[in-house]
Amino acid sequence: MGVPVIKALVILVLAVAVFGSGTYWTYELYFRPKRELIREKILPPPPPPVDPSLAEFDGCIALKKEGRWEESRKALEFFLEHYPQSTKVDGARQALGEVNALLFLSPERWPEKKEHWVKKGDVLNKVAMSLRCSPELLVRANRLPGVTLRIGQRLVVPRGEFSLVVSPRLKRVTLLDRGRYFKQYGIRTQPTRRAGSSGAGGKDGKDPVGAASQRFTGKVSDKMAWAANGRRLSYADPGYKEAFHWIVFSVGSHILYADPGPEANPRPPKPPSGLGLEPESVEELAALLRKGDPVTIEQ
Repeated sequence: MGVPVIKALVILVLAVAVFGSGTYWTYELYFRPKRELIREKILPPPPPPVDPSLAEFDGCIALKKEGRWEESRKALEFFLEHYPQSTKVDGARQALGEVNALLFLSPERWPEKKEHWVKKGDVLNKVAMSLRCSPELLVRANRLPGVTLRIGQRLVVPRGEFSLVVSPRLKRVTLLDRGRYFKQYGIRTQPTRRAGSSGAGGKDGKDPVGAASQRFTGKVSDKMAWAANGRRLSYADPGYKEAFHWIVFSVGSHILYADPGPEANPRPPKPPSGLGLEPESVEELAALLRKGDPVTIEQ
């Protein structure tokens, strides 16, 4: 009796091992993946990984809010250099542009500015030409109420070597100072591009840098200011501070013009073709740029 019982037990153990193993692998191969798929559909997606640059960005913005402009500028420049893949790059560029413009267009002293003391015979245009800046810049940076200068008056002279990169496709205009990022402006409106039209090119056909890249070089050829009634103004005319500005390029027919939006009344003059920016943006660019400053159009 003992031998048959032992044989039966061995057979039972073997059967359990065989069928148990088969059941286990059947579960692993067929049923477990289905259960995992159902579980993934029910559970919310995992949170994205935390951006390691967020704390650094928050520190830059805190300096800006505290009015520590020079420290904020250096911190933002460091951030953009060391965190080019950060989710806060656009915010950092926007903040840096605001800080750069605030420092540059203020009467405060800092290393990148010169001083000029008005002497007998000085007039605004003459001083601007000798200092290689625009009269509009001197007025704006020194908070002048008008264009008349007083003997002995102290003027701060911001020193910049500006160039402009216009990217209609990206809807932005980037201002560079000595080749480094200074500030960025958004394009509000632009003409509809016709099929087969490059949208740029010099009158002499020598502007294209490369047909494949669709980049064209030129310069600022003129700056215009217009009253709402369509009368052209000079920087010395009454009403100039309320004028609508145009910046004309030698590249094709490109013009940056002030576009206050469809609700504006009266409507300011608008060129036949060009790129519309917020009026404050074009006014600021008109003060910073001089005739002859380099311009690149990227299509």
